[in-house]
Amino acid sequence: MKKVNLIILIILTVSLTANAVLAVNWSNSTKKVNVLTKKVDDGTRELASIKKKAKQSLATKNALSELSNWKVKPKPIGSYKYDRNKTNGEIMTFYEANAIYNSNKKYQKVGLDGVLAPNPFGDKMINRATVTDERAQKYLLSMINHPKERTRQRIDWLSYAVFLNKSGLKHRKVYADLLARWQNNYDFSQLANERKTIENLQR
Repeated sequence: MKKVNLIILIILTVSLTANAVLAVNWSNSTKKVNVLTKKVDDGTRELASIKKKAKQSLATKNALSELSNWKVKPKPIGSYKYDRNKTNGEIMTFYEANAIYNSNKKYQKVGLDGVLAPNPFGDKMINRATVTDERAQKYLLSMINHPKERTRQRIDWLSYAVFLNKSGLKHRKVYADLLARWQNNYDFSQLANERKTIENLQR
């Protein structure tokens, strides 16, 4: 009977030891799995970040690629002629503008939009995204008061600036209605009333 008890005790001891070893191994395995899971999550986030950066630089890469395929370098901004068929007061393609924008630091100040669609009113540092109420009213009054300043490029350029509305224009609808009449029908029959409307906005 004592032998049987001893054998049972030995079996229980071995079983208990084996269970303890298994528990320790399981705990270590769980820690390793957690570490690996964290590494996978970190890797996934890093990969997503790399993809995002690659996507953001795609336009620049395309522009540089297209530029390298050209036989000549892009022309200076002043040598491009405005073509109304391109719409919105733009004088070149996005790729041409991007190539010029990246070629010289002086163009960084006016922004890519300032290269793509240079300000036809002469304010080189004001692009379509930075037109304020004060600036829009100044441009409109200059076209109302001076017939020679009523060009298609200026009307298209300012219309698109009002459409973008990046500066949160207070009187956007007034500008848009006036410019739409000029742009679509080339109708300047209401200049006296339009002058009063713009001047009243300034008070």
